[in-house]
Amino acid sequence: MNFKNRSYRQYIPLLFLASTYICWLFMQGINSALANFMSQISIAITMVFGSFVAGGTALGGGAVAFPVMTKVLAIEPATAKVFSLAIQSFGMTAASLTIIFSGIKYYRSVVLLALFGALPGVAISLLFIADLLPRLITKSLFSVFLLVFAVTLLRAHWKGKQQLDIDLSCKKNNALVVFVALLGGIVSGLIGSGADIAIFALLMLHFKADLKVATATSVIVMAVTSVFASGINLLYLNAITAPISQYVLAAIPVVVIGAPLGAYCCAKVPKSVLLSFLLMLIGLEVAFTLYEIIGNL
Repeated sequence: MNFKNRSYRQYIPLLFLASTYICWLFMQGINSALANFMSQISIAITMVFGSFVAGGTALGGGAVAFPVMTKVLAIEPATAKVFSLAIQSFGMTAASLTIIFSGIKYYRSVVLLALFGALPGVAISLLFIADLLPRLITKSLFSVFLLVFAVTLLRAHWKGKQQLDIDLSCKKNNALVVFVALLGGIVSGLIGSGADIAIFALLMLHFKADLKVATATSVIVMAVTSVFASGINLLYLNAITAPISQYVLAAIPVVVIGAPLGAYCCAKVPKSVLLSFLLMLIGLEVAFTLYEIIGNL
């Protein structure tokens, strides 16, 4: 197709990908970049899967990064949370650009409303709440949140009928979106994910929204929330330490490809396949948490 007949907007995701790789190499140099990548290969491999989940589901990359880092790699939850938010800033932004500029459907009005709640929520959580919760409670909270997510998916699947358009003309509905996003933002500040799951659950249960459109909407909400939260962690809390920076730099070249690929596949695969994939992930994560709780009794 002739370039003149195509909107330049369709090339923005590719421009973001190319500029990210150029900056990644320029900041470190080729040798240092490759050396750090190999030294943090376990993180990079984790985010191959995590970025695909982040771009293609309402779970966010933290749904993979957080449990793997805390339960398999024995990394502290606080570190895993900061890393999850930071790497989602790249991966889910890449996925969001793919969604927005490739014509994948999402609920634009919901995104705008949700950010009025999610951004203050994550700020409150990071600044005033996150440091007060013990390690195991934080990890357990993540599992409980995923169980709620699983119930949401199953109920939506059993009810069957979904709609592409939703009604936000009612002020109560608008306030509900903001309030749920606020709660999700608070959870995001604790575990690195939450605003996406909360908005997805609201769309599916209250608005009877389409599974794929709700997923795309949640990805965009979490992308902006992650960027905002990482800005707080970097500029105000100084929470992005040298080890976390190394983790992030190792994962960047993976997530900026994996997350857009996940977004594209989500738009193409049957809903039943997407549902089964999500439930499998949730089952594994919850099983690991129960095992650790029993071991600490």
